[in-house]
Amino acid sequence: MSVIYLGVLAHLRADPFESSDALEIIPSGALRVDEEGRIVQIGEKWQILAQTPEARCVDYGDGWLIPGLIDGHIHFPQYYATAAEGGQLLDWLAKSIFPQEAAYADVELAEDTARRFVHHLLACGTTTAMVFGSQFFHANLALFDAAARHGLRLIAGTTLMDRASPLIPESLLQPSVAQARADAETLIARCRADSLLHYALTPRWALSCTAEMMEMCADLLRAHPETYLQTHINENRSEIEAVMRHFSQCRDYLEVYQRFGLIGERTMLAHNIHASDGELVRLAQAQCAVCHCPSSNLFLGSGLFPLARHVQHGIDVAVGTDIGAGTRFSLWENLSDAYKIQQLQGMSLDAAQLLYLGTLGGAKALQLEHETGNFAPGKSADFFVLDGAADGYLNERLRRCESLGESLFCLLHLATARQVSATYVRGRRVFSQNTV
Repeated sequence: MSVIYLGVLAHLRADPFESSDALEIIPSGALRVDEEGRIVQIGEKWQILAQTPEARCVDYGDGWLIPGLIDGHIHFPQYYATAAEGGQLLDWLAKSIFPQEAAYADVELAEDTARRFVHHLLACGTTTAMVFGSQFFHANLALFDAAARHGLRLIAGTTLMDRASPLIPESLLQPSVAQARADAETLIARCRADSLLHYALTPRWALSCTAEMMEMCADLLRAHPETYLQTHINENRSEIEAVMRHFSQCRDYLEVYQRFGLIGERTMLAHNIHASDGELVRLAQAQCAVCHCPSSNLFLGSGLFPLARHVQHGIDVAVGTDIGAGTRFSLWENLSDAYKIQQLQGMSLDAAQLLYLGTLGGAKALQLEHETGNFAPGKSADFFVLDGAADGYLNERLRRCESLGESLFCLLHLATARQVSATYVRGRRVFSQNTV
């Protein structure tokens, strides 16, 4: 029997950076979902209820039903490293992050944190996450198992580092390229057993990996075309200078990855704040995606992401929390930071554009727009429920809005994870405020 979910429905039918009527809000809406967790129908409550009187109803009243949020960049082994001192990127990594990541050699810690990590994301309305995994195989296996058990759509992989450096503890280096490959092959096979799980080759950044490790990643991408690749680029000026000193034969940071065959339509590059025009042209040609991490960029003082330049070049952009440089697990709250960063550069985003970046835009960036990102029939019923009435001030503020678009804009800036009352993936409730 199908299930009908009732509430205020809001989603994007198209890219609002290209279309002025991409946003659809249905105030008395209904979302009909079949037994397989697929969306069958979206529309007015009275119409869908009349057509399917036998369906079971779940009524969220004035709650907003919104497509599941898509976190394009987050670090699993930095779960307990948020709000850590350490200055800007390279100093922060050495002082606060690498010691935390080394702790995941402990099996019990890794398994417990994997469960908490997945639950925390679902509680924030995140249904899909692209994750930098641990350096330790057992920790990554625990992460995939937790995602499968609790219902998170996960794209993740071992964080690869094998180049010795005074910056990086030896315990975080892969024992060998051969072992790294074997571990990746095992986890790729694990992902084939569950359609919600995907593997991503994850060289941490250009200076963390030897040429042999980078070549191994490219080889696995060719051998397993369903896999992704994720890494960092152009985040911090000191980082860029260090990369260019080492790879002096390359004209820019992007060329380092291109020379190893790592840039394509299933590649996600985090940050790209300080990109040249030439890099943007080549990223667009390669259909490579970029993830903007607003909270992280502000916390580390990395710079202001040039969204307008990426949009002008036709590059798909996702948004990521980038825990632990980011200080908030809620992607929804990061969208508010994204708005402020663009305001500082003279670009004012409206509610449709902000919602797009966190939902359908993220799905497109991850090549998942056929599966998730909005309420189009046939897609997975991935959504969360935002209850503005649960907060006294927010409820009163929303009552004073003159349109549903204005209400959505307010929610994007004032609602927090505390107002997420439920989260669904494939029609299965995977989080509820009433459960622990």
